[in-house]
Amino acid sequence: RGRLVVASLLATRSSHTDPARRLQIQEPRMALAQRLWKAMSRHYQKNVAGSLSEFGLKYDDIRIESDADYAKALDRLPHAELQLRARRMKRAFDVSFKRKALPPDLRALQKPLEGYAGPLIEEAKARRVERELLNTF
Repeated sequence: RGRLVVASLLATRSSHTDPARRLQIQEPRMALAQRLWKAMSRHYQKNVAGSLSEFGLKYDDIRIESDADYAKALDRLPHAELQLRARRMKRAFDVSFKRKALPPDLRALQKPLEGYAGPLIEEAKARRVERELLNTF
């Protein structure tokens, strides 16, 4: 009887070391982790969007300007978009200084997660990487 228990333990232990079996066990865990991650990211985006619309800003307005790629992208922005960005920043400073929020009708018009510099940042990053590759040899 003791040999039967040992044999069954070895059989179950070997099924856990089988890669296919391990993958079958991990797939539901990964799916759960992905769903949890997506739920958390949606909640975070909602919070960020609420905070930005409170001041009338867009996400690209609050990015760190010391990033070289972002600085190049800002240099390549059209003049009209730069003016809109400057006005949003001034309005945010004013609202923050007065310790008030934007009126609800203006908050409803805001689209804080709608970017304007994304393609330009990617282009600047691609050019920087290409320049670094050319200069390494």
